[in-house]
Amino acid sequence: MWHSIDTVETLQTGEWCTEVQLPPESSWFPGHFPGDPILPGIAQLGMAYEAVCRALGERFRVAGFSRVKFKKIIRPGDCLKINVLQRKDLPGQYAFRIVAGDDVACSGTMALEKRNDPVNPGGV
Repeated sequence: MWHSIDTVETLQTGEWCTEVQLPPESSWFPGHFPGDPILPGIAQLGMAYEAVCRALGERFRVAGFSRVKFKKIIRPGDCLKINVLQRKDLPGQYAFRIVAGDDVACSGTMALEKRNDPVNPGGV
């Protein structure tokens, strides 16, 4: 796998938290950008999705992302923390933050749905 996610813990606030290790040899880094590798935004969104699926113990279909902000470049070898909070006011919505060091690298909201589409039963 191109990254490793630790166990997802539930904090007293109800927020889920996990740490992610990005090995420098991760497949996302070569070519993005040569000589100045960074983690692409789609990979960051994938890690947030993976954290929710692990916390809930099942896979979902991604219905969309909103209010996504990329605030800090993530480099090879960075240790990240992902925090996710289920939105009580909007079922199926999860607010997330990816923190690198002391700074928020990415934040936003994702909408997830159960995987029950008869045309695409595997979902995303």
